[in-house]
Parts: sequence; structure tokens; C-alpha cells
Amino acid sequence: MINIKELKKYCNPSYLTIRNDKIIINNKRLARLSKTKIKKIEEEFGIPVIYSRSYENISQKMGRHISKYKIINPKDKIIVGLSGGKDSLALLHLLEPYRRRYGIEIYAITIDLNINGIRPWSSDNKNMASIKKHCENLNIPHKIIGFDKDVVEMSKILSENTKGIEYSPCFSCSVVRRYILTNFAMKLLEVNTNNIDINKIKICLGHTLEDNSDTILANILKGDVIKTLEPLKNFEEAVFDFKEFKLKLQKSTIIRPLLSVSEKEIIKALNECSISYYRDKDECPYSRDKGDSIRKKSHEILDYLEKDVKNVREMVVSSILKSMEFYGKK
Repeated sequence: MINIKELKKYCNPSYLTIRNDKIIINNKRLARLSKTKIKKIEEEFGIPVIYSRSYENISQKMGRHISKYKIINPKDKIIVGLSGGKDSLALLHLLEPYRRRYGIEIYAITIDLNINGIRPWSSDNKNMASIKKHCENLNIPHKIIGFDKDVVEMSKILSENTKGIEYSPCFSCSVVRRYILTNFAMKLLEVNTNNIDINKIKICLGHTLEDNSDTILANILKGDVIKTLEPLKNFEEAVFDFKEFKLKLQKSTIIRPLLSVSEKEIIKALNECSISYYRDKDECPYSRDKGDSIRKKSHEILDYLEKDVKNVREMVVSSILKSMEFYGKK
């Protein structure tokens, strides 16, 4: 583990992602780093200091998003849903400096789901070793929590017992994830001896600009109520009845720091910093890139439009936010 006190002799560590095997610069100016200082750090600590313009860019975008919506506060306990894919892994790295900047605590949770017998995040999956190693290098506690019920069957049960609505496996998957993460949050609350406010425990998800804009367009194409992913959202307790069993979702606060960042930016940043990620969506038969869903079509439409209108995804999100504000005032 890097000696932060020694590192402070050369720079401001609050603007660095610090791993055991490398240091990544989040903001070169605020970290107060020069080429000479970088060289001295590399010599003293024996690890490379990496500067990536793309990584700095997504770090600053996320920072502005966090400040604008006040989604992270000092001493928060942040539970990151870590699939090991590019988005959640980038999120984990970008949050790491906030331990020094805001004094937050970070916990990484990988949920081992049963998707019609397929378990992309099981502990014996060869890709889990990479996820565990990333967490070890970041000195962030990591836990895999399993759920044995088949999310595909769960959605069938819901669809059969609800008139006029057909639930996709993705819906049950999201319910199970929230169930696992909110239960973990409650356990954190129980073991904490400082009587911490429940609002200080936040579940952090790696949804991106694509996730948000795809969701908005998919709702439009389905003739549904237009919904947007919110940077910060408080949920009350809820119970989902699957007839054979019930899942109680605890009261929780969910935050999404990456909503202003695109997947393309994330991929470029991770590649420039030599951070390998798990392509978990390749293993899930219901991922966005497979099948012929409205969500997949929405993604393809926006990708096509983006070739001529570079900020079309930002415009889609901006339009719905302005509309909500406009009609909310009436």
C-alpha cells in the first residue's frame, strides 16, 4: 500500500487514483504534478504514474456531475455494484480519490445471478480473478453475493400474474440486484457503532450516458411514460411478490455518478491506462447487444444519428429534463 504521507511531499493525492501497481492522474493541475515530480514519484515508489487525457476528461465530467447534483457528501459509505465490466470498473477507479477528498468508504459488491442456468458472475468464473485483483490493487473490500433463483423464471411468474404487462428478465435482474445491495446496506447500518444516518449509505451504479439516452428513447418508442435515470434517487421499502416467494427491497438511496460520461470515453480511458475489464455482457443472453429488443433498436438509432450529430445523446437527455421542469411548473 502506498504511503500517502510520503506521497504528499510531491503532490495532492486527492486527485490521483492510487493502486498498488500504478498511480493514475485524475487532474494534473489540481494534483500539482510536473514531469519532474512524476519522475521522482516513480523512482521513490517503484510504480508508474500514468497520465491519460481521456481518463482526466471522464474524471472531471464525473466530478462536475457529482457537484451539480450533490450526490456524494463527506463521510458517505458508498456500495458499488461491481460487475467488472467497463462502466462499473471505471466507476470504482474514479471514486477511489474521493476516499481522500471526502473521507468516504467504498465497498465493491459483485452479484452472482442465475440467468436461466448461466452465472456470469459466479466465484469460479475465471474472470472473477481479474475483478478481485483490481479491488486488491485499489485496496477496496470486495464481496461476491449469490442469488440462486432463476431471474428468467421470476419474470415469467410476474408476467403470468399481471394483466397486460410482460416483464423481461432484465426487470427481475434489476429487482434482485437492488434486493442484494439494499440488504448489504442494512447490514452495514447494523454493524456500525457510530449511529450513522441511513442517508449516508448510498448504492452506486455505473449507468452511463448511453444507458440514460437509450432508456428515454425506448420509452418513447414503446408509447410508455418517458422516464430518465436520475443522478440521485431515494427509494422507499417495496415488496415484489413472485407468488412462490417474496423479495423485500429495503429503503435506499441510489446514485449514478457516470450519467454524463459516454461508454466510448470510458473504453478509451481504460485502454490508455491499461486497465483490463470483464466483457460480462458477452455471456448474458439478454444483454443490450443481443436479441431484437426495443432497447437495442434505440441504441442503434442513437448510434446512427451520432455519426452526424455528435451530441445527440446529450440532447435527448437534456430535452426530457427540460420538459419535466417545464411541465412541473404548470
